[in-house]
Amino acid sequence: MIRELVLLGGAAYLVIALVQWLQNQTIQGEAVLLAGVLVVLSLVHHASNEERLKTFETAGLWLAVALFAGYALAKAGGYV
Repeated sequence: MIRELVLLGGAAYLVIALVQWLQNQTIQGEAVLLAGVLVVLSLVHHASNEERLKTFETAGLWLAVALFAGYALAKAGGYV
C-alpha cells in the first residue's frame, strides 16, 4: 500500500509541477526537471529487489542530509 501511495503522491506533485509550468513560462526548465525527478523517485519504490531499494533509499536519505548541511553552511557563510 505504501508503494501505491508514493506513486499517487508523485503523480499529484507531477500535476502541480506541470500546472506551474503552464502558468509561469519562466520556470519551464525547473518544472521539467522536477517532473523527471518525481517520476524517477516514484518508480524507485517499484523495484523488485529489496536490497537495491534499501540502497536507493539510504542514498536518498544521505543526499537530503548533505543538501540540508550544504544549505546551512551556505547560509552561515552569507552566500544565500
